[in-house]
Amino acid sequence: LATRGPGFLGCLGHGDWNNRDKLEAVVDDNGNEVKVKSIGAGWAHSGAVLEDGVCVVWGRYLEPPESALRLSHIERVVPPLARLVNATASLLDRDNSLRLRPTPITDQCKSVACGAGVTALIKANGSLEMFGANQFGQCGVGDHSDVVREPAPVKWDSQQKPIAKVSLGFRHGLCLSSEGQVLSWGKNDAGQLGDGSRNSRPALAPINLDEECMSIGAGLNHSAALTKDGRLFVWGKMRDSSSSTPSAVSRDLPDVYGDALVPRPVPGHRYTEVACSSFHCVALDGDGQVYCMGLERGSRAMVHAPKQVRLPPGVRVLSIRNGVDAVALLGDDGVTYVPDLSPGLSCGCEVREESAVTDVVFGWRHAVAIAA
Repeated sequence: LATRGPGFLGCLGHGDWNNRDKLEAVVDDNGNEVKVKSIGAGWAHSGAVLEDGVCVVWGRYLEPPESALRLSHIERVVPPLARLVNATASLLDRDNSLRLRPTPITDQCKSVACGAGVTALIKANGSLEMFGANQFGQCGVGDHSDVVREPAPVKWDSQQKPIAKVSLGFRHGLCLSSEGQVLSWGKNDAGQLGDGSRNSRPALAPINLDEECMSIGAGLNHSAALTKDGRLFVWGKMRDSSSSTPSAVSRDLPDVYGDALVPRPVPGHRYTEVACSSFHCVALDGDGQVYCMGLERGSRAMVHAPKQVRLPPGVRVLSIRNGVDAVALLGDDGVTYVPDLSPGLSCGCEVREESAVTDVVFGWRHAVAIAA
């Protein structure tokens, strides 16, 4: 386990508030490197599943993202005040919501995902448990309580099935059953639940897509799924941020300024994997080439047609990972790239991690990795 980024949020796991400019191994109380098999990175917290199936979390893992945004503003404007806030938070942490070192939460876990103050755990038996901020039902446990402090089983509005994958957006989530069914829960103001409405839901229910899927992604308030035959569907926020007066939303086929309340197909290419960050949707094809769509850097225009990412000559991408800040592109050269969706016919990319990793997730301002 290794982490990198600013330390003031407490989500690096090294037991202090110091920054790490490069990936640095996380060690336990005896100085031994922490070995993990699954990782997650959210806004102000991180999580991992140890090799023995124990889930550990660290950072502000029960706090909503607003607290991280406030602290980030304080740190940028008055750094000494941010240090005072952190010192006070450590002393007054009566509810154990702040941890500077990986802290065991539960066992018998297979994988973990982190979002905006929310953590999702797929257990060894295929069940899904969640905990964290829950004002919009984003923990999926059947209510809108402010916070779910301990891992709790999700509530189903349909027949319960074993879960294979989970992805967390800002205040909603998606999971993929072992049978290829996509289910959603949480906030739904932009149609990110894909059920044809804008009604939030604190329990799991299938999206409006009668297709067997193999990959999913959840962004800030948009979602994506990939069918078994490689077709890409997206839904949720599709609005061009440059327009302050969006036109009327069409439920079935929204125009460029609307929101898609049900999954809509992205025509053309076939893919093998999909992943989302806050403002982008990224898809990988069978030739190791990557395509990106979402908000364009600079103009902030919404790009609806996937643009091919310009990779360095000879580089193929082996896999992609959901993230808050960016989707990680794990290259076959041992380097991790991220897309740079700038104006033009294609999409650029930049090196994010030069250290060899077997997995990496980019949180809001930090990175969590499994070092090679």
